[in-house]
Amino acid sequence: MNNEIHINGGDVMSKFSKMKYAVSGFMVGAVFFGSVAFAATTKIEVSFDPVKFIIDKVDKTPVNNKFNNNGTTAPASLMYQGTTYIPIRLVSDMFNKPIKWDGKTKSILVGDSVAGGDYLTSKAPAKVGDRIQTNIEMTMNGQQYQNGLYFPVNTYQSKTTEQSYNLNAQYNYLSFTYGAIDHSDDGTSSSITVFGDGKELWTSNAVKGVPPQDAKVSINGVLNLEIKIETSNYRIGTVIANPILSK
Repeated sequence: MNNEIHINGGDVMSKFSKMKYAVSGFMVGAVFFGSVAFAATTKIEVSFDPVKFIIDKVDKTPVNNKFNNNGTTAPASLMYQGTTYIPIRLVSDMFNKPIKWDGKTKSILVGDSVAGGDYLTSKAPAKVGDRIQTNIEMTMNGQQYQNGLYFPVNTYQSKTTEQSYNLNAQYNYLSFTYGAIDHSDDGTSSSITVFGDGKELWTSNAVKGVPPQDAKVSINGVLNLEIKIETSNYRIGTVIANPILSK
């Protein structure tokens, strides 16, 4: 059996609608989000044989068939009664599409369906950070991202950078995934700080060896947004992936 999934990104949203992500609350909760409790459970037999993910002829297969769901390790795919199930967030990350769970309507929103969402990286910076790279291929914990900010490892240049954007109080939240790029040295770290009009709003660390984490920062009323990255040494690359501005 040839366990490969080939997807052409030319018609991404059509592919999303055709793929069988979930047919029950069990699959949505247990496989996609990993945070649903059940009053009763039914045991089913599934296969965790790894499959390859080929996106536009590029191999994006997760390492060891594992998917990092905000710090929780889950299977990248499973087979049940002849159907292959894939975490929808894994697929949205592969296509650089924002994703959101609407608890009120029990809907999974993907891409343009994420109401009021704009990529931060689609906006021209008011101040360009030294050596910050935008929308390049970045890999964290074996998972590839193509939308975001990257502060690369460099032995001879500054360990600190800042990049800012004029938002004119148009957004309420900034959401993103952050961590260390895979080729960083083990144990190295960097700090990421978000400022709004000069006031610190959020800060955390990206650490090699720690899975990527999700963040949601309140930016209500912020005119100028600044992101500061400061590395502890020259052996870590810092990633801010899929930064979404929402209302």
